[in-house]
Amino acid sequence: MAQPREVMERMKKLLIFVFLLPALLLGFHPDSGNAQEKRVVIGYTSRDLNNFPLFAAQAKGFFREVGINPELVQVRSTVGLAGLLSGSVDYNTSFSSAIRWAAQGSPVAGVMSMVDRPNFYLIVRPEIRNVTDLRGKAVGVGAVGAINDIITRKMLAHFGVGPDEVTMIGIGDLPVRMAALRSGSIQATTAPPPAPIQAKEMGLRVLAFAGDIVELPLAGLSTTTAKLKSARSEVVSVVTAVLRGLLFIRNRRQESVDIMQKIFKMDRAAAEASYDLSVKSYSVDGSASLAGIQSVLEIGRTQAGNRQVTPSDVVDFGPLREAQAALGIR
Repeated sequence: MAQPREVMERMKKLLIFVFLLPALLLGFHPDSGNAQEKRVVIGYTSRDLNNFPLFAAQAKGFFREVGINPELVQVRSTVGLAGLLSGSVDYNTSFSSAIRWAAQGSPVAGVMSMVDRPNFYLIVRPEIRNVTDLRGKAVGVGAVGAINDIITRKMLAHFGVGPDEVTMIGIGDLPVRMAALRSGSIQATTAPPPAPIQAKEMGLRVLAFAGDIVELPLAGLSTTTAKLKSARSEVVSVVTAVLRGLLFIRNRRQESVDIMQKIFKMDRAAAEASYDLSVKSYSVDGSASLAGIQSVLEIGRTQAGNRQVTPSDVVDFGPLREAQAALGIR
């Protein structure tokens, strides 16, 4: 007769077998699941087309294919960058802001560009026929001194309208600016798609595309210099996934429009028009030009003080080059 201790051992083995049986039948270990996927937190500033490569990469499963389990968190640019420094955020999509922080001495770096030309359009009242008609008029921006304001001034200057010839008014977010434009409180503003499409439906005019005038990488990926040293393979994996999302968007219009409809809650016509307006803003291969990086540094020069900063001080495209090589585009 079996002793009580032997009976207990047999029961334990039986219970273990019963617990493991479903896993064995399904062909995986009970502790596997997502155990091999590295969880990373990626902060993004807004759910818009500037960040579409990130969302496309998630929708297509490109992160999972490189062993990454991303948690996408919407945060303001400054909060996201502060999160990088505190360790609560692993990556942030505020590429240009990260470059400016790096120029001031923060231990962060840009590692990939998603949008290398600003996806903004100059929208005006119906009585404004050309940009020079804006002399003496009010132009609405999000906040005076913000990137939207800077890009708007560069657009006006390109058409010969000086900063003293218009009144720049910081009036807040896009819905407020569009309402002010319709009411006549302002005569112009700049906005990303789908605003230009909606503007035409309202009888407003669209006069110019900022990307034809300004080379300025706005959205991309940034991380800390510490992570670049201690977890470089992870950085390469994250960059690879987002780069695949970027290339997918550039090369697969109809499927990209399908995803846009779901993510941004657009109807088919609006999604197709927004895609066509936005695709020319996206980086061809995830990189940003020297001129574009210099433009960002020039904008932040006053904040950097007397620091002598070069592009190599604020970006590290090493992981990007590895991702490009792995995908056969370099």
